[in-house]
Amino acid sequence: MNPDLAAASAALAEERLGDVLAPLERAVASGAASDPLHWQRVLEIASRIDDDDLALEAAKRLLELAPRDARRRALLMERLAESGAVREALAIARKLEAENPTDPALAVASGIYLARLGREEEALRSLRLAIRRAPRSPIAWERLAALRTFQPQDPELAELEKLAAAAGERPEGAPFAYALAKAYDDLGEVDRAYAWFVRGAARVLGGRVPRMAELFAEAAAVSAAFPPERLLGSAATERIERPILVIGCARSGTTLMERILASSPATISGGELKLLNLACLAFSPPSPARVASFVQACGGERAAWERVADAYVGRLVRRFGRADGVIDKGLVNYLYVGALAQALPNARIIHMQRDPMDVAWSCFRRLFHSGLAWSYHFESIAAFMRVYTEVTAYWKRVLPGRILSVDFEALLREPDAQTARVFEFVGLERPADWASFHEKRSVVLTSSQLQVRRPLNPEGVGAWRRYAAHLGPLRDALARQGLLEGSGVA
Repeated sequence: MNPDLAAASAALAEERLGDVLAPLERAVASGAASDPLHWQRVLEIASRIDDDDLALEAAKRLLELAPRDARRRALLMERLAESGAVREALAIARKLEAENPTDPALAVASGIYLARLGREEEALRSLRLAIRRAPRSPIAWERLAALRTFQPQDPELAELEKLAAAAGERPEGAPFAYALAKAYDDLGEVDRAYAWFVRGAARVLGGRVPRMAELFAEAAAVSAAFPPERLLGSAATERIERPILVIGCARSGTTLMERILASSPATISGGELKLLNLACLAFSPPSPARVASFVQACGGERAAWERVADAYVGRLVRRFGRADGVIDKGLVNYLYVGALAQALPNARIIHMQRDPMDVAWSCFRRLFHSGLAWSYHFESIAAFMRVYTEVTAYWKRVLPGRILSVDFEALLREPDAQTARVFEFVGLERPADWASFHEKRSVVLTSSQLQVRRPLNPEGVGAWRRYAAHLGPLRDALARQGLLEGSGVA
């Protein structure tokens, strides 16, 4: 085995994540062009640390060694999609479909990619084709339901009811439950919809209850790792790069904000990037001990945060050609705001806020396809939202002027005033056609892909109220965490 690859493997096995990336990058640069085992191992390690760029490079190298291998072509398709290169992924999916016209998984993949590109009618055709090939495909039905509006006496609704009932309560049956809940929601049958949302969440959890104690400890450690005396002085570097972070709890409007910002030709929509987490891997998640060890290993504060800046900016440039104006809404970026403030003093951070009940209900009623285990249980939703609120409130206290808070509801009520302050904050001229953001057919990878392809509208404000008769337990959970007005949190 290549010595750098061996070093990366050993560091991963010993959970020394901060020592994985550098030798892994050297292992990629060194070549080993004709050794598939080398590239397979690079792919495995890169996937473990969420390094989409190196995983994609490994997938490309594997395919170069066997260009006609369908499995490796599918692997490259998946890595391209994960890296945001959805058009390229779709092209491969279409070619593979032409060669394998009975494969339902390829039709599902095409449907997912088409939906991300805003081509909903084509996506529906692909998903229906997948269902004809595999009538009991949970993912095909769930994606189909998300894209269409059900009507009374709908034949697809009748079939979905049979499938959801027959699926049992196993986790693999959760997509049917969420699809049927969405169908009943379309029909205004709130009681039946709610019952299936609850069954879907229960199927995902499989009898487990998310444990949140570690999350609370992690949040406390993050704040302690970046005390006021570290952050209230001048930044550790003098870097001039200006990426834009959009942070906020899931379903708080971050994708909408990203799309509005992306209406400017001076910005690039990055989506839910994992690059800041990767740049901070040596002390992830941040804690006083991990950060202190990192700083010491680098030889001091300036060298440490220069290293973070180099890693983050380098990856942005590799993927987008530049760092300035790249909009990064990575889900865990809120943990690394302190590190970013030290590494890139000119970065801009926008924090989206939304009514807690709307956020909580919107999270609960969605089937997320990666992580977010907290979103399927009222108490854990409230606990996570409290952690997010406390961590972001801390950053705003110790980084005055560095974070702009935007209320989702205010953005919808007074879009001109709110967008003017957003563009002023990031130092860009607001485009005259910013309100046409929904017409741009760029890639949207998040579950908000349908909502942000429509003009600004108040449809999502107070959406939980349709289900108010059922959501007393959710309100109580949020109140216990101090998240509702008058319950102790500002």
